[in-house]
Amino acid sequence: MNPDTSLVGKKIRQIRESLGLSRPKFAELLQVPPTTLKNYELGYREVGGAFLVALAQHPDLHKFTLWLLSDNTIESVGQVAPAQEH
Repeated sequence: MNPDTSLVGKKIRQIRESLGLSRPKFAELLQVPPTTLKNYELGYREVGGAFLVALAQHPDLHKFTLWLLSDNTIESVGQVAPAQEH
């Protein structure tokens, strides 16, 4: 199986935009260079496992983990999609 890695980047961008954060602010939150985040979002670079773990473990972002990785949500346990935020 060869998943479309650009889809993960697009979803990361959706998360960032739903929080109203600029690329530099979101990159700072996850301790990655803004250029790395840009490359992920635009599908120029495959999203690394360390980045996904950082996102999953971040207290303000872990709620998107299930959606990011599987397109599923379980609101009753706090797993939502960015569209469900507002």
